Amino acid sequence: MQHTFVHSIYDTYFDALPLSPRGSDERGKTADNEGYFNRVVPRPGLELVESCYHLQENRSVCIQSEAAMVELSFCFQGSGEVAVAGSGQHELLPDSCALQLMRNFQADFYYRAETPLRSIAIGISVEQFNAWLEEMNEGAQFSFDGLLGTNAFRMFRMPIRPELSRLLSQMDDSSPSHPALRRLHMEGKILEIASLALDTFLFGRDSNRQKSAISRSDREKIRRAREILLANIDAPPSLIELSRMAGVNEYKLKVGFKEEFGTSVFAYLREKRLERALTLLRDESLSVSQTAAAVGFSNFSHFAEAFRKQYGLNPSDVKRRR
Repeated sequence: MQHTFVHSIYDTYFDALPLSPRGSDERGKTADNEGYFNRVVPRPGLELVESCYHLQENRSVCIQSEAAMVELSFCFQGSGEVAVAGSGQHELLPDSCALQLMRNFQADFYYRAETPLRSIAIGISVEQFNAWLEEMNEGAQFSFDGLLGTNAFRMFRMPIRPELSRLLSQMDDSSPSHPALRRLHMEGKILEIASLALDTFLFGRDSNRQKSAISRSDREKIRRAREILLANIDAPPSLIELSRMAGVNEYKLKVGFKEEFGTSVFAYLREKRLERALTLLRDESLSVSQTAAAVGFSNFSHFAEAFRKQYGLNPSDVKRRR
């Protein structure tokens, strides 16, 4: 059945990516000293893959498959490229998401060692993808074959919008303790994310935005501003300082940043601080107050309030679940 193709493609990819297994649970998590991947199959034809690598050296992975699938991918951090035969080379872009359709394809992945890679991918079988689109009754052009045509690969890409970022951050939060209910919770979140992403990619939910007046060179400077923010997450520069450091005026920085990343400079900073805080609370031995200070919050009450607003639970709840 075609439902199994999505899982076989991921099997091929992870077989080619030499991470040493170190135990597993019912969610298919394996890890070594370079990182981990976590595979969840809530039902046939649907798979979630969470990846977090910090490779010790540059890594190349080549896969070839005659199978077909659809993938929604969300890159939070990373540096590298993927070259697909007949489709050219595509750079990994942090804070971007992509809708990718593929069949009978060959892909060469190249990951750079200097930057950790964090991503989430949702693999969707062609049968499931077509079933969703058929329910919308938008015509044959909105089907796997209609969108892909005679090509082996097609990609749509955009920045991760704030509403998608919030849904992605909720994948593991407040999930039930029983494995069956946890899979049900995960499936619900996957369907929410897929619905919102497909609506944006295929039906132009953002198509009414005015054409940008920000030049390509200014966009590069705005991406540089984002890198400066992330490198100084605990003590960020002011907006004026940031514009000077990035080499772009303050107005273009404010307007262009929102166009590029879907939110304001400091809303983005707050979101990334809280993402970092969530990681520290889950993985480190820091107290809640130490975590707040480590991500740049001088007021613990403000930190707890912002954390509750973004994740729907208290920071101390995350510590108790470890």
